[in-house]
Amino acid sequence: MLSPKADMTTQEFAAQLNRQLSGITSVRAIVSPEGGLQRGGPGGGGGGSSLQLILTGNDYPEIERRIRPILAAAEQNPGLARPRLDYEPTSPRVVVDIDRDKAATLGVSAQAVGRALETMFGNRRVTTYIKNGQEYDVLLQTDRANRQTEQDLGKLYVRAASGETVPLSSLVTTRVRGDTPDRSRVDRLRSITLTAQLSPGYSMGEAIDFLRGQASEQGVASSVKWGGGARDYLESSSAVGVAFGLALLLVFLVLAAQFESWIHPAVIMLTVPVATLGGLFGLLVADSSINTYSQIGLIILVGIAAKNGILIVEFANQLRDEGLSVREAVIESASLRLRPIIMTSISAAAGAIPLIVWGGMGGEARKTIGVTIFFGAIFATLVTLFIVPVFYNMLARYTKSPMATARRIEAFEEAEKARVANAAE
Repeated sequence: MLSPKADMTTQEFAAQLNRQLSGITSVRAIVSPEGGLQRGGPGGGGGGSSLQLILTGNDYPEIERRIRPILAAAEQNPGLARPRLDYEPTSPRVVVDIDRDKAATLGVSAQAVGRALETMFGNRRVTTYIKNGQEYDVLLQTDRANRQTEQDLGKLYVRAASGETVPLSSLVTTRVRGDTPDRSRVDRLRSITLTAQLSPGYSMGEAIDFLRGQASEQGVASSVKWGGGARDYLESSSAVGVAFGLALLLVFLVLAAQFESWIHPAVIMLTVPVATLGGLFGLLVADSSINTYSQIGLIILVGIAAKNGILIVEFANQLRDEGLSVREAVIESASLRLRPIIMTSISAAAGAIPLIVWGGMGGEARKTIGVTIFFGAIFATLVTLFIVPVFYNMLARYTKSPMATARRIEAFEEAEKARVANAAE
């Protein structure tokens, strides 16, 4: 009995099972772990270990001719395991050809022949009956023993227009050929699907890029659709990218309203790219990739990274209200806010540790989110203490202190009082 090793990942165990099952020719058994993530390079990865390339067209043999070279290339790619097509015209099928001239002479319609074949070799609903308020179908079907071989066709009779019965064997000829049991369609178009599993160490993004290149070489890129994990990967990648951009915009607008300035939020948001680089470095260390889960972690990092900048900028503005210069205020703020920044960052990073170390079902998804948050928070903390003070010193001088207007009003009122007092004397 095959059992996983203690240090074996879900994908490695699934690959081992697939290698064992590939030697069994009597059944087709495929192990596909749900929610697994694959390591990859720039192409990304994730979303599951099974992908489907769907090629559409107008004729099944033509679609098969075009997809066969893609299948051959997939079989030579070590990153793709057990590539296969859902179109295999090898199942025996009996084709019945009607002699229409003879049938017309005997007064037998093609409909009568089709109805006889449907009834005897398939099943046909002839009526319904109602019992206890429930309606049931009445299906007409011959015994299995009388509809298993080609010779059973010789036992059938059809009724002619005159009412007489005619042997079906005198009207038709039969031949056996290989055919596919299913003829699938996608968007009402005939389609053939190429399905493959991802080998450990091969990402979903790399697999999609490889199959796209093969489809382009065959000139069928415009007829390609995606299914399985490939479709989920493509849809989620675009959706999470939009969510990441909206998160940046929302945080920036909230900060702009809070600080009543465009410069202060811009200084704070400079920490986000640093945190993103830290998260990407964490993915590299953890041998993971840019996928749906890591992108969720990057969205979380937007708030964690902005928090460090807010602590420095807000306190620096308060010190400027007390009369300190921009340089003095930001140096004092970075010094006094060092401990809160480190404490909150360590708390955020420590909260991601259980996601990294905990295994079980979905453990790799949690690990990807955890390493993104952990390394992103650490990088953001280390670099924020240098980037935010530098850019605040460069740009904040073009802004006014939050209480500058109030101080001018107070100074004006004091000057007016002094002027009135002098005039009274």
